[in-house]
Amino acid sequence: MSDLLMLDAHCDSLILRESRGDPMDLAVADPIYQVDLPRLRAGGVGCLFTMVGDSDLRQSGILLGAAHAMCENHPADFRLCTTAAEVRAANDDGPIAIVLTIEGQKMFDERIEHLHNRHRLGVRVASITHGGGGRPELQVDRSFFGYITPEQREDLRRHSRGLTAFARESLAEMTRLGIAADLAHINDAAFWEVIEVAECPLCYTHGCCYGECAHSRGLTDEMMKALAAKGGVMGIAFYRQFIDPDEPTLGRLCDHFLHALEVMGPEHVGIGSDFDGVPRHLRTIPEDPTGVPELLEALSARGVDDATLAGIARENFLRILPA
Repeated sequence: MSDLLMLDAHCDSLILRESRGDPMDLAVADPIYQVDLPRLRAGGVGCLFTMVGDSDLRQSGILLGAAHAMCENHPADFRLCTTAAEVRAANDDGPIAIVLTIEGQKMFDERIEHLHNRHRLGVRVASITHGGGGRPELQVDRSFFGYITPEQREDLRRHSRGLTAFARESLAEMTRLGIAADLAHINDAAFWEVIEVAECPLCYTHGCCYGECAHSRGLTDEMMKALAAKGGVMGIAFYRQFIDPDEPTLGRLCDHFLHALEVMGPEHVGIGSDFDGVPRHLRTIPEDPTGVPELLEALSARGVDDATLAGIARENFLRILPA
């Protein structure tokens, strides 16, 4: 699988570096973090969806500036991309494609102008929420986080309130601008409302299959089918708690990929590692980008064909970007 270039649909490295006061430059190798240029190259990562803000508008501005500066200062290694064609061109030329994302819109304080500004600065994927609830969040009730039985989950869905009025305004504007909506972290009631009303591209950048691990951050089979029917893509995350509550292993991670492929089809499954977004004592599987080729080899050994692997590795998530 060494010839495959990989797209990781969720990376928190810049915001983690900013929060610690460290250089916000992935070209700076630092073993404290999971992601840096040498390991991206070693792992064959050709495109990184890089998170540049969630709840703090000021911090988001700093992260956006850092991402732009990184690409400007290292043009042979990183290139800011806003379309699928630009990602392919970057990969052909050599730089790693950087696609900017935001993990929630609470920071906009219900001002659509902030979405316009993020679009001008290159953001092409925007989450509805990072899990909070109540205005100015875009969902009324916060999301539950943790293991949950099917009965508890259905009861929670019935009693949860979904999208705010601003969320619907934002979704309509995202359609006009060409920004994909990320449904990771959203509560189940809001998920189904987005499925009903959204016309923009949809994705779930980092999560798991609830049928394999009964965590609230997993999509049920019904949700996965609905996302696929809208043309969406689901990124399987490497977070141990999402893989298995007792024995998270590479094999169990493969189970999630195989489950998603069976339920959604080969055009709707990708990778959303959540590198540098989880507590250190719960290190991901694989632990950093250098281990991703081993994952693809393991999937191949489980019977996943080369065309499907190419979709998982890069092609499926490219479809949610403007052409």
